[in-house]
Amino acid sequence: MRKFFVLAISAGLLLGIVFSSPAAVQHVRIGGELRTRAFLGRYLRDLGVDDFGEDGVQEFFIRQRSRLTTEVDLTDMVMGVATIEAEGVWGRAVGQDEAEWDVNLAEAYIQLSEIFYSPVTLKVGRQYLHYGRGFLISSREFEYNFDAVRTVFDFYPWTVDLIYSRLDETNFFAYDPTEDRVTTGSRKAFDDRDLFGVNLNYSSDFWTMEGYVFGIRDAAAEEFNRAKDAPVTVGVRGDASPVQALDIWGEVSYQLGRYEPLFQVVDDEGFVVDVRGESQKIRALAFDVGAVYIFDTAWEPALAFSYVFASGDKEDSDKREGFNPLWNYNYYGYAYSPRLSNIGIANVQLSFIPSPATLLILDFFYYQQDRAIAMRMGDWRQDNGGVMAMTNGIDKNLGMELDVIFEYNYSEDLSARLIGAWFTPGDAYETALNPDPKDAVEGRIELRLTF
Repeated sequence: MRKFFVLAISAGLLLGIVFSSPAAVQHVRIGGELRTRAFLGRYLRDLGVDDFGEDGVQEFFIRQRSRLTTEVDLTDMVMGVATIEAEGVWGRAVGQDEAEWDVNLAEAYIQLSEIFYSPVTLKVGRQYLHYGRGFLISSREFEYNFDAVRTVFDFYPWTVDLIYSRLDETNFFAYDPTEDRVTTGSRKAFDDRDLFGVNLNYSSDFWTMEGYVFGIRDAAAEEFNRAKDAPVTVGVRGDASPVQALDIWGEVSYQLGRYEPLFQVVDDEGFVVDVRGESQKIRALAFDVGAVYIFDTAWEPALAFSYVFASGDKEDSDKREGFNPLWNYNYYGYAYSPRLSNIGIANVQLSFIPSPATLLILDFFYYQQDRAIAMRMGDWRQDNGGVMAMTNGIDKNLGMELDVIFEYNYSEDLSARLIGAWFTPGDAYETALNPDPKDAVEGRIELRLTF
């Protein structure tokens, strides 16, 4: 409740300042989104049996998200953007016994265009980043935002994009009145976690080529008591339209850097303590290739093929070979929702447009591990997490999934989606605890209003 009122008052003050200074403001745009999404799942987390041998989880809940964005043009070259976002599950709203709705400032940045009349744009503040198809850094679903400085040099057809983002800040101290002392935070000003990156783009009428380097400086691992993970990702991506109805794309990423694991062991006195392992070299690979062809017939059918791969760790290896997907947020099957690491995903998609207001998609996925390792393949960062059952570490066949998606655009601003997803587990999920894993099913109903 307190967060909500603070942000509401802040938004009111922002609008008040804007409208009280008409001489300094050229344009004000207010927009946003209201999204209500219902989830229905059966055996989705555990494929029928949980870690204790009990019956699997079945679920039904409704989640709602509201976004309000204000854009202010102060001059031809200065703009400010702020977005307030609130999200929560029905039944846990403000006023309920267990209020758990999150209210936050999703965007807040200043943009300077054509600095000193040059082709340079500067964005400073909390913002979304997206490159290519969102393979490594994605703004899809507005899930990942960054406190960043972004500088774009637009020398058409070349574009150079430089970014810096603070990911974890440790040099922040707070006063604890119960103990009458300053607590939390590091005493070293630069024990933080940062993202550095450069993206080089060349665009023409029929094809685009990009190269990039994204590196993470992780000096905050000890302060946050976690493994030190500092990958440097180098890659190239490209897409082309050799003929009017055909699009092809490809992206390859290779990761270098250092990884320092963290283990929990029992000492001589029986206490669990954290022990840091030896630093390991990161050597990981991932790629995404595909093509889509649109047929010039009724309903405009489109047929797409793609294959996504991300390497996994070898047993008894002195290298870290499991690919780190960074801020990837792509749906590789709504029910299974795998994390892009130690996996190969083959996808065939067929779509139709029966009418100007409707879209029908059939999506088929086949999954296989790169290395036969006992692990949870689901991506906990996805909106519903996916399958979290452990694989057996013997077989690589993870299973396959069929998704059916129907979208109806009631108007330009209001749309509805109906999604059905059916995942059939492979041999990798046959374990002593669950010798006959169940099929996982998920249904979604979504209503979205944009303005």
